[in-house]
Amino acid sequence: MSVIAASGREGNTPVKKTISIPTTLREAERQSKDRPIVSVSATKEEPGGEPVDHVLSTDPLEIERVSAALEEILSDYKAAHKNMEVAVLRQPYELRGIAIHFLLAGELQQDIFMRCKPELTGLFRRKLHHAKAEITCEIKEEAQDQSKNLYTASERLQYLLKKSPALNELKKRFDLETDF
Repeated sequence: MSVIAASGREGNTPVKKTISIPTTLREAERQSKDRPIVSVSATKEEPGGEPVDHVLSTDPLEIERVSAALEEILSDYKAAHKNMEVAVLRQPYELRGIAIHFLLAGELQQDIFMRCKPELTGLFRRKLHHAKAEITCEIKEEAQDQSKNLYTASERLQYLLKKSPALNELKKRFDLETDF
């Protein structure tokens, strides 16, 4: 058990001096000039000893790098059993400058996407080494098949006439009517 001195310190360990909070702007400028400038290197060494540049880019994205990063993210999400997010990330996407724009099939996918967007943005930025990479989405409206909405006989006939012009000749030859 160590003895605590009257000063409140254990043993003879010196207390590090802390920076005082400046009360004036002039004092703050003086303190900032007195502090040493610390430079941080933008390169790191890999385990093999080769320096690797980890500077974040702001150039437009490349499809190959985005595809590779997306595959890594998908495999991580599969391992974490995030099946809904995997389904959303499997949707088609486009590159628009520095944005990865996902084309989603519906509002449910958009809700899932918006829930995981902050995490995805961070993952893509780290994997692509890109400082300003953005992730966006939109609901892609599918062209509805008009054949599903054909209710009356005349609507069906008009649809079939567009699909097969020979039907118009049969209609004339046999004097067919659509209304009964």
